Amino acid sequence: MEPAAVSRIAHGELALYNPLAEAELDEAIALLHLEPGARVVDVACGTGETLRRIADRWSITGIGYDRDGELIERGRGAGTAGVELTVSDEPPPGPFDLAVCIASSHALGGFPDALGRLREIVRPGGLVLLGEGFWRRPPSAEYLEALGGASQGELAGYGGLLGAAQEAGLVALWSCVASERDWDRYEWTLVANCERWAAAHPDDPDAEALLARAAAARRRLALPGGRETLGFALLLLRRE
Repeated sequence: MEPAAVSRIAHGELALYNPLAEAELDEAIALLHLEPGARVVDVACGTGETLRRIADRWSITGIGYDRDGELIERGRGAGTAGVELTVSDEPPPGPFDLAVCIASSHALGGFPDALGRLREIVRPGGLVLLGEGFWRRPPSAEYLEALGGASQGELAGYGGLLGAAQEAGLVALWSCVASERDWDRYEWTLVANCERWAAAHPDDPDAEALLARAAAARRRLALPGGRETLGFALLLLRRE
């Protein structure tokens, strides 16, 4: 099964494909103060949920792109004035007044390279709404293995995340982090969705992969500090 299909199954009916509470995202959107007609791009937008919320709050011209055509079609069905969703691997030509990249830095070369790409596609003084993981504490080798063979260098600590943004020429204006309650809701929803799908498709050859994902999440969370290792931050940044 392709990673995109696994992700769709694991996330199920979640509006956001990350641990942020919807209220936290809405709080950030309220701080954008975008001018009418502002150009907004959403990187690896999924169903375009964040872009639609921005369009509902501010009068924008928004485009979201994602390589997962199924998510794009799902998002098009929701339909929001001023929002266009397209299947693509690359952002459309800028510059933009706002670039959104939430849990999607992999689509721009990964952290921290994505920060430089985001700066390039917004105008001087333009905004970036970034959602990125960070280490709340140094991960153990066992934790990284249970996370799918990740490496410690893929992420920074919270201070390192802010520092990387500054080095890329982006000034932090506001931030919030997912709470432990947010993480509990997110992690265990994904576990339940994977196991529910596998139980409903016992003869499907991909059921084993879904069960293995759920088992790895349980193993990771049960490790010492496993619930306090990975964080997720939402940052509002401005291009200098």
